[in-house]
Amino acid sequence: MIFLIILYMIMRIPIWIAIHLIFSMCSPTNSTKQEVWHQKLQSCPCRNPDFEGVKLNDGWAKDQGDIATYHAGATECFRSYPPVNTTEGMSGQQCCYDSDGNLVTAGSAAGTPDKVSTCDGENNSGIMTIRYGGILGHLRKDVQPWKELGWEKYNTVWMPNKGRNCAENLLTKGLNPP
Repeated sequence: MIFLIILYMIMRIPIWIAIHLIFSMCSPTNSTKQEVWHQKLQSCPCRNPDFEGVKLNDGWAKDQGDIATYHAGATECFRSYPPVNTTEGMSGQQCCYDSDGNLVTAGSAAGTPDKVSTCDGENNSGIMTIRYGGILGHLRKDVQPWKELGWEKYNTVWMPNKGRNCAENLLTKGLNPP
């Protein structure tokens, strides 16, 4: 308990987030549980699924969320569908891409997995359709922690998917580091 208070006082992390981080990263049971839910999600494609034209019914829908805020620097993001039943809920993958259509694997622009997916499929234009049953869970389990932790700490728990043998691509706030 003293550790939690110190963590709160030094880093200004809310107690419930500190407890979540400690148990999710230190406890073998919870660490394994977290890895399992990530492992159930499909890997991100190395290239933007719609870079050369919209492909319908491919399991990827163009994200209609606020990527400029939550994935600063990304050109486009996509969400997987249908949601996958995991220990966290009906989860989904989110993948973000740079202006050349390459998967962003690290940095503020990288997509992150969703403990609770808001994607129910795609419309005729390839834009995601909303899974209304997932909105509150997504806000509570994914968005609120991001707001409280910031993207750097958030991405250590909700780790961006690097695809299968995709090139490393660090993109932060629209600028590639040297």
